[in-house]
Amino acid sequence: MRKTVSIIMLALAAGSLSAQSGSQAFTTSGMFTVPSGVTSIFIEVVGAGGAGGGNGGGGGGGGGYAAGVYAVTPLSTLNVTIGAAGGGAGSGTTLVGALISATGGGNGTSVANPNIGGGGTGGAGVSGSLVNRVGGNGGGGYWTYFGGGGGGAAGALANGNNGGNTIAWTGVCQTPGGTGGISGGAPGGDGGKGAGFTDANCNVTNPSGNGNNYGGGGGGANGNGGGAGTGNAGYANISWGSTGIANQPQLTSLLVYPNPFSGKLSVQNTVGNENYELYNLVGQNVWSGKHIEQTDFTELPSGLYFLKVIQPATTQTIKLIKK
Repeated sequence: MRKTVSIIMLALAAGSLSAQSGSQAFTTSGMFTVPSGVTSIFIEVVGAGGAGGGNGGGGGGGGGYAAGVYAVTPLSTLNVTIGAAGGGAGSGTTLVGALISATGGGNGTSVANPNIGGGGTGGAGVSGSLVNRVGGNGGGGYWTYFGGGGGGAAGALANGNNGGNTIAWTGVCQTPGGTGGISGGAPGGDGGKGAGFTDANCNVTNPSGNGNNYGGGGGGANGNGGGAGTGNAGYANISWGSTGIANQPQLTSLLVYPNPFSGKLSVQNTVGNENYELYNLVGQNVWSGKHIEQTDFTELPSGLYFLKVIQPATTQTIKLIKK
């Protein structure tokens, strides 16, 4: 965990070195003002997770995810709306101006006995110029007995995974409810588990779980006092310059391209003795060495990466996306 934090902080620290570099995260709605001199920004958004259904209901769907690069006018403003937990596809939507959005996951519902179902539909990324992913659907619940698991939010690496369906009542209550779906990677969150029982006679509740940061769907309730889990709210992050994803020269006019990339990377304005370290979104070093232009990254999984470029007098961290 310490290494993960250090890589992310390094990327943010790179943004503090210049007025042309930085990032701003939103967990509540607000306004973003484009810094002076900035004409391109990288945005990622996550929709809110849906709430679990009551009385043996299905789990809430996970929020969608989108990311992209957009041309902007310096000193212009963008309204940032963060999706409300349990707001469904409507008020659960996170959006930045009219540029990009991610809808919220649907809320779980209860279906008639003896059916298993009621899971909310996962949200979806909309208008991401680079990535659009869908959240996982909530798992199905069983009427009055067991709740379905919440869907995982979509993330930078993949779509969210569906929550697990619970089982039909067999005459013995002992079941934990449906499992929560795993997210598609940061910043999306996992879904919460559905409510069940720890005893055979349906008296001792095994509680449902809330959705995790950001956009995870809540687990469904049971029919004996085990309430439904809440979904988690949405998220937005806007970055620019050396912490962004736009192809702009860095502090020493270093240029890494193409970005997004699919195979090989090229670097301009090097001094010839750079060392490179490539980290994935969870802080794992996936490649290091010199002469990065000779390495083929075709087999590298799609997602966001941080490239640390170490020169004799400076160290820079550049955000890249692998298609």
